[in-house]
Amino acid sequence: MLPSWNDGPAKKAVLDFVESVVIVGDSFVAPAERIATFDNDGTLWCEKPLYVQADFIFRRFLEMVREDPELAKEQPYKAVAERDMAWLSDVYAHVPELIKGVTSAYEGITTEAFETAVRDFFTSATHPTLGVPYTQTAYQPMCELVRFLAANDFQVYLCSGGGRDFVRVVSDQLYGLPRDRVIGSSTTIEYRDGDLYRAAGVEQPIDDGPGKPVHIWARTGRKPLFAAGNSDGDVAMLETARFGLLVHHDDADREFAYDEGAEKALAAAKDRRWTVVSMKEDFKTVF
Repeated sequence: MLPSWNDGPAKKAVLDFVESVVIVGDSFVAPAERIATFDNDGTLWCEKPLYVQADFIFRRFLEMVREDPELAKEQPYKAVAERDMAWLSDVYAHVPELIKGVTSAYEGITTEAFETAVRDFFTSATHPTLGVPYTQTAYQPMCELVRFLAANDFQVYLCSGGGRDFVRVVSDQLYGLPRDRVIGSSTTIEYRDGDLYRAAGVEQPIDDGPGKPVHIWARTGRKPLFAAGNSDGDVAMLETARFGLLVHHDDADREFAYDEGAEKALAAAKDRRWTVVSMKEDFKTVF
């Protein structure tokens, strides 16, 4: 079981918990109640040096600037045109501008046309430092964990702060999770003339921070029994689960080492006794 994991406290904690809820006894949980939720960026696939969807969107921003050079005078298009990575990397300081850009990037096209654009991106784009297609940047140990939980009658959901419809295109290929198991943030969708179109609005709340447990409840009618994340945006989801797992990025040789954006999560893990997974110590292989 979990062959890409090293034997140790983290692996044992996961196996012991699953055994405790699937074997009839005091801790048994009926299959219908076995909900597992996984964050995506940094939990199931690599999120550095930039989010996968950010690469997708920034490429579209450049196309928009070429079509209308006046856009280069305003954010977020200006930062992309000037390759201002300092501005772009400080996501939380520029949420209104980025949301405006993201929603306008593919506004007014059908859901099918958007999926075609996403598929074209995954067919051609490669990770900027790893040099492999983005579809090869999923974490093998975490994919094994998803399959292990599914084999033990957990209903596994991907719960991403990123775009729901973006991840749906590759969720089955990467994780074995069908599109209806993907929860995430989204632009609003409108029905017009027999088809569905992406609109300019953003569904609220977005699927990050306190929005995650709200979205999970809206989709499943339950709180997660098992939840896995890697950042401060996952704390609320982990707090609602009986078992919380936090991926710690501490392997600069095989992936990236960073605590930025996970300081609150790491502190909460100590207080709440979540299982912290060291990529360096607990993963035999990363990709």
